[in-house]
Amino acid sequence: MKICGACERELPDGSFSVEQRARRQSIRRCEECVAAGNQLVLMKKGRTRSEEDDCPICQLPLPLDCKQWMFKSCCMKRVCNGCAFNFEAIKRGMRDCPFCRATMPEESQALAMVQSRVDAGDPVAMFTLGAKYHFGEIGLEKDATRAIELYERAAELGVKEAHFNLGVTYHEGTDVEKDTAKAVRHFEAAAMYGHVKARYNLGNMEFKAGKYDLALQHLLISAKLGCDESLSNVKRLFMAGLATKAAYAAALRGYQNAVEEMSSPDRDQAKAVCFWTK
Repeated sequence: MKICGACERELPDGSFSVEQRARRQSIRRCEECVAAGNQLVLMKKGRTRSEEDDCPICQLPLPLDCKQWMFKSCCMKRVCNGCAFNFEAIKRGMRDCPFCRATMPEESQALAMVQSRVDAGDPVAMFTLGAKYHFGEIGLEKDATRAIELYERAAELGVKEAHFNLGVTYHEGTDVEKDTAKAVRHFEAAAMYGHVKARYNLGNMEFKAGKYDLALQHLLISAKLGCDESLSNVKRLFMAGLATKAAYAAALRGYQNAVEEMSSPDRDQAKAVCFWTK
């Protein structure tokens, strides 16, 4: 029997991990307290989007819809459509990258650019190449094993999108054996980095598990970051009596503020003109 330094209960050795058993009582934690601490960290981190989510040109947060921005393999940057389609520049014949001014590469050149950045140890390039293998793009055949290898390398270096894609892959179990525990682990890592869709997925998973309070916490965070699906689910919880009116009102205000932050006249113009963004 050992005493947990947090809850001060005397518990069997099996209630502690091997690592915790070796610690002195003041810092020893039972598995229940470790889980509670991890949950607290999960809810405190990732409540705002990082600077990595800003368009490098207009400095506004990128829209959550991937159709509203473009990835540039020349400089490994994501540029919002409002900046990518600068219509005044296009009228003057400027059709190069709006960030680094490189000429738009051919498919084979794009692959070479990404691979060279992978060889240089660029984690964003690792994730990008993994996604290309995952979906069989830019001339590559689909290779789930190679994709996961690249995702894991990028995830270890802090690329939240890599954690998210790994979470989706293990959750769906289409290209690998389904593993819900791994999926949750990767979704949690992505959410703590501020990945909005990962937070939304955690909310849905907790809801399906009947943990409505935890589900609401996740959905409130993601709704306030601009996720319309999360806002809809908070509304459903409110209508079902599982969320308060104040919680729904806070989610709605936060969502509206986030949408406003992601909006600009240039982005609205690009959205109106570019049919594939609708």
